[in-house]
Amino acid sequence: MEERVFEDEHGRKLIVRVNRSNIQIHTERKDLLDYRFYLDNIDLLKFLKEQAEKVWKTFTPKEANSFGADYWEFYDKNTDNNGYLEVSKEALVFQSPSDETTLLYQFNKRKMESFIYDMESWFML
Repeated sequence: MEERVFEDEHGRKLIVRVNRSNIQIHTERKDLLDYRFYLDNIDLLKFLKEQAEKVWKTFTPKEANSFGADYWEFYDKNTDNNGYLEVSKEALVFQSPSDETTLLYQFNKRKMESFIYDMESWFML
């Protein structure tokens, strides 16, 4: 498992954990349900794209064409709750599935494909 920490200009940190089948976004503390990470640079986005291409050999960014492909929501089976990701031009806004976990979001291949597709249309990745 590869892990990298990113910090925004406000000192907020995101921990990216790359597994064999998914890519997880964590924070340092469990009690953070709503978390905003500012995109003052695109290092995080570049890293996510690079890792997605390593984890999923046939990774191809493409538009979401179903609810399952839309990255807005994901289901965390460990907490039996949904987590959410909203993107603005300046920040990633997460809603954790639970205050009992550091997990903010978990990407599968299809959700990452639609996420990177959108990020490529907003940023130069």
